[in-house]
Amino acid sequence: MVPNGLAVVKQEPREIHPQQGTVVGSGGGEVVAVATEETMDEPQINLQLGVSRFHCLACLRPIKPPTFKCGVAHVVCGACRSAHTQACSHAAAYAACPEVDAIISDAKLPCPFSEFGCPSLPVYFQAADHERVCHYAPCYCPILGCETYTSPTKLLDHFRSAHAWPVTEISYGKLCELAMPANAGLHVLVGKEDRRVFLVSASALGVCVAVSVVCLRANGGAAFGVPQYRCKLWVESRRSAGDVAMVTFSVASKNMSGGLVAAELGSFLAVTPDLLHDAAGETAVLRVRVDKVSGSGGGAAAPRFPIPPANCSGRQL
Repeated sequence: MVPNGLAVVKQEPREIHPQQGTVVGSGGGEVVAVATEETMDEPQINLQLGVSRFHCLACLRPIKPPTFKCGVAHVVCGACRSAHTQACSHAAAYAACPEVDAIISDAKLPCPFSEFGCPSLPVYFQAADHERVCHYAPCYCPILGCETYTSPTKLLDHFRSAHAWPVTEISYGKLCELAMPANAGLHVLVGKEDRRVFLVSASALGVCVAVSVVCLRANGGAAFGVPQYRCKLWVESRRSAGDVAMVTFSVASKNMSGGLVAAELGSFLAVTPDLLHDAAGETAVLRVRVDKVSGSGGGAAAPRFPIPPANCSGRQL
């Protein structure tokens, strides 16, 4: 009889020495958990177990070490003992569960974005934290009608091959100069330090042109471990010295499911016709600076943006 919630995995028989294994009871069956230290050549197996075996009976979330069990063998997180004591009449005393700690600390599963290229195998109780910050979380191509849906890294290749958009590598905190994107056009920026993908977009705004920058990612909330960015955009007039349009803002993150229109974003630079072209009809140069201001969801001071020198340019990929 297979115990409830436990799936049988067939594998080639191999010898388990008593000093290497620990037998963990599970109803009418047993699971042998190898407790030796991991080595590079240690064989790995894929198991299917009921998810409840990896969840705390008090908080109902993935159980985290150190774990403890009460008098009737309810296993809970160490931080949940006081809450469980109020719910269980047999929870007056607890015993540590080092054997459970060993198993849950080694229970890994593929990232849900593995099909998009993520190689990570996070520990189960840390899987949700990894998912919130995974660089491979898929996004859409911002061109409506284009059905490409994949990781930002693979979208970068798509932007080059399918749409021929210019791509520029940038360093955070340093200035770069770009050709002003055409109406409904895009210029792609790639952070040299972390390969983060940004899109510089332009759209009509009456007689002006709205220009903005957005981070291409599906998980850009201010959660722990998610980097945040600020951007400064400005255009200097070629006709009249001292005429400048400038804006500084926190960079929004979008998965592009609804496309991308600069004038519909929360922050953008409005470039007037006299700034957009000089007397000879030449298009203005757009200056951009992106700063990485936080890697933990907040608390970092906003960067100071000095007036830039006029001789900075980005490196084309």
